[in-house]
Amino acid sequence: MPKRGGRLRNWKPNEHFEHDDRSHSNNTRRVSFKPGTNHRKNKFRSWNDASQILLEGDIDMGASGGQGPNKRGFRSRGGRLGSPAPRPAARKKFIPGVLPWYQIVIPYGAKHEKDVILRALLSFLSPDVFIPHYYKINGNAAVFFVDDVKIAEKLFYADRKIVMTDGFKLVVIVRNSVPNVTIDADMKQKMKLAMAKRYNATTKALDLTKFHADPDLSDIFCALFRPVIMLAAIDIIAENIPDLEALNLNDNKLHGIEHLKILCTKLKNLKILYLGDNKIMFLGSLDPLKPLPLVELYLKGNPLVKRFNDHDIYVSDVRKKFPKLVRLDGVDLPPAIGFDVSDEVTLPSNRQWFLVDQAGQNLVRDFVTQYFAIYDSDSRQPLLEAYEETAMFSMAATYPTGDMRNAPENKLNAYISKSRNIMRITERESRRRYLKIGKLQVVSFLSDLPKTKHDLLGFAVDLPVFTPGMIVLTMNGVFKETNVSGNPTRSFHRTFVIIPNSNGGFSITNDMMFVTNTTREQEAKAFSAGTEQPAAPVVQAPAVAPQPALQPLYDDNQRMMLNMLGQQTGMNEHWSVNCLQETGWDYQRALFIFNQLQSEGKIPPEAFVK
Repeated sequence: MPKRGGRLRNWKPNEHFEHDDRSHSNNTRRVSFKPGTNHRKNKFRSWNDASQILLEGDIDMGASGGQGPNKRGFRSRGGRLGSPAPRPAARKKFIPGVLPWYQIVIPYGAKHEKDVILRALLSFLSPDVFIPHYYKINGNAAVFFVDDVKIAEKLFYADRKIVMTDGFKLVVIVRNSVPNVTIDADMKQKMKLAMAKRYNATTKALDLTKFHADPDLSDIFCALFRPVIMLAAIDIIAENIPDLEALNLNDNKLHGIEHLKILCTKLKNLKILYLGDNKIMFLGSLDPLKPLPLVELYLKGNPLVKRFNDHDIYVSDVRKKFPKLVRLDGVDLPPAIGFDVSDEVTLPSNRQWFLVDQAGQNLVRDFVTQYFAIYDSDSRQPLLEAYEETAMFSMAATYPTGDMRNAPENKLNAYISKSRNIMRITERESRRRYLKIGKLQVVSFLSDLPKTKHDLLGFAVDLPVFTPGMIVLTMNGVFKETNVSGNPTRSFHRTFVIIPNSNGGFSITNDMMFVTNTTREQEAKAFSAGTEQPAAPVVQAPAVAPQPALQPLYDDNQRMMLNMLGQQTGMNEHWSVNCLQETGWDYQRALFIFNQLQSEGKIPPEAFVK
């Protein structure tokens, strides 16, 4: 064995040291697990071994980057072999800006004449053309503005694509920007002169189409989409032609027009307004102009028009904002459907009761009186006689919008838990469960609700359907809960569908109830003796002299009205009978007259002695 560190001389591939009893075969691949044995040098001991390995079918698994065993990988700056080649730089992308104007900067453009630069740009953009606004030299750069996003995009991609006569490539920088402007007396004078030549005194019309491109304004930035410039223009118009009737603002890049509401106060005679070919996105943007008495409006060319798939809906929505419109987008509109009444007409006074047929007055009065007398009693079981055998009932309850009164007495827990609000209850089974079918279920449900006392005097009752086969009766009013702490007041709405029964009377076949908390106004007026009622003849107070004895018998309806009037007014039965007889047993009139006479102090104390 040689000395440690000694060099092997005359070594042959098939020779081994004397203590090595391994046999050597050319068909056996040699593998070494010792670290740092190769260091990328002498990878194979002989060319025969190298060729043998390649012939054994080594497969490139992709670690070499697909270059193959005989190709060298890319060597990075750090010297690492096999690193992926760097990707080419991504191409710049044009992103449209919010503003409709773009600033074009040509670095070192000062060394070229204006015509030379513009001809080079126009030649590159051909066949498109553009107008360079406010061209000037700023330091060693040439600067101008364009008002077209498509032209701005093409100029953006012209960067370093144009070779000038001196061999240098033209650098083009595009920015979304508008020129700086200061409105002074000189600028207003130029605007006034430009408007003067655009005004038609015969038709009282002013054409400001593409006002910023007016040749007389080429040296100043006068784009009307800038609110400060538009307001200055309106001031000039109002000062010099206050009776203007037609104004054309087409093609001025207008987008936000909230500031145009000043037209309603400064140009009150304006009847024709053109806003076409602008950037108005939504029809709601025209709301500030609604006070104008417009008869003609032009909106074509704005994005808002494309939002409507149906042209008729578009016309209808525009007409809702401008009812007097007769011409839209250059097309005459058909006459609007309306009523031939003057603008100054006053609506009829509101009525507490509406009866489609006066013949139903007695029936409505009797029904309301009898039904709620039982409903407000200690037991609601007698209501079984009022409902048809297969009657249906449903109730919905909710809190008023924006109601912040969260006191315990204002909670609607007794109603919310049983509410059939189909806006919230979407499951079919739940909707069926909250629907009460059959008079037993209906009256049982009503009996479980809190005990009440209704303000009959404040009822608003409507009779929209009155036929021999069906009656529809709706009412709303206020009641208070008598068995709940604090006696909270509630607002309600009831709809009854009533049909004739086999006994010659009527039965309820459908009943819908809605309950919510009262508003502050309702709460203040609830159970108030001063509630307004329909006019009724004034009845003199009964005389104090003794009255004849009461008739021993009254029918059930009269007896019920006597009890209700006595409870409501506190009068004894003798005076209650007199009051009802004086009004022909009209309970509502009797109660109204009592309140009126009571407020005037005309009812003697004896009427309340029982």
